[in-house]
Amino acid sequence: MRNKAEGIVTLFILICGLGYFLAATQYSIGKLDSPGAGLMPRLLGIAFVLLSASLLVTNWFGRRSEPPPSPAHRERSPKLKTPLQVTVILILYVAAIPPLGFILSTFLAIFFTARFMGLEGWRKPVLLSLGTVAFAHLLFVLLLDVPLPVGALWGG
Repeated sequence: MRNKAEGIVTLFILICGLGYFLAATQYSIGKLDSPGAGLMPRLLGIAFVLLSASLLVTNWFGRRSEPPPSPAHRERSPKLKTPLQVTVILILYVAAIPPLGFILSTFLAIFFTARFMGLEGWRKPVLLSLGTVAFAHLLFVLLLDVPLPVGALWGG
């Protein structure tokens, strides 16, 4: 096993995924033309179990990892700033949805997250943000007929 602590956490996540899937079996999946309340939870449960099982297998059969870096090295590491920045962006994103609406706040959140995570230039983050917003709009508004928040700024 590559990392025992990581293996234990991954096993716990796998057990949680199994529990989630088993809890989802209480709901009807319905039919193809009229899916029931249990379809999406079951699919998510299956994905949850498969992904955590693949992580467990990778951890079990992977090479041993090197020891963790020293605390002095961690403080200087720029990689630790990124999760904090993304967390701040997500908090600001949730706060920005009511005034700015889904489209603008999602565009800005994805743009800045992509920049902080190392996507270079301006063109790629803009295209990623536009593509994500367009896909979400297509999926939710056009296909599923679910309204997205417009935002107080735009009169919503």
